Amino acid sequence: MREQGVVAGPVRGNIVLIAFQRSAACDKCRLCHNVGEGLVGIEAVNDLGAKQGDIVEIEIPSQVIVKASFIVFIVPVLGLLLGYVIGSTLARILGLAVWQEWGGIVCGLGSAALTYFIISLYDRSIQQAGSLRAKVIKVIFPA
Repeated sequence: MREQGVVAGPVRGNIVLIAFQRSAACDKCRLCHNVGEGLVGIEAVNDLGAKQGDIVEIEIPSQVIVKASFIVFIVPVLGLLLGYVIGSTLARILGLAVWQEWGGIVCGLGSAALTYFIISLYDRSIQQAGSLRAKVIKVIFPA
């Protein structure tokens, strides 16, 4: 996905904040955050040396969007289901057939919570590595 925006300012190192008009694709993606009325912003790697006020084109690779969506939406559901199966099976094996359903529910919810915790740790590590960042690919109009 490509977008055009304005370099709003430096963040740290070669990372800059790019502000651009909110588009229909923004409703599906959610990688950006609000920076003003009708504007969204995203941190992007600036290897081209774009300066504040420059109009630039950024690229967010499609695989980044797919990977992030899978991690945020699918992995917790899989954790919930796996936890439910493990909890209900464990309750049945322990001879607690009456509590089998509750064992599944409690372990499923616990597993989903653990999955979200692991995702938050993973999110911190990829933010530091910068592997899921947008990239400035062209300076369209220097300031």
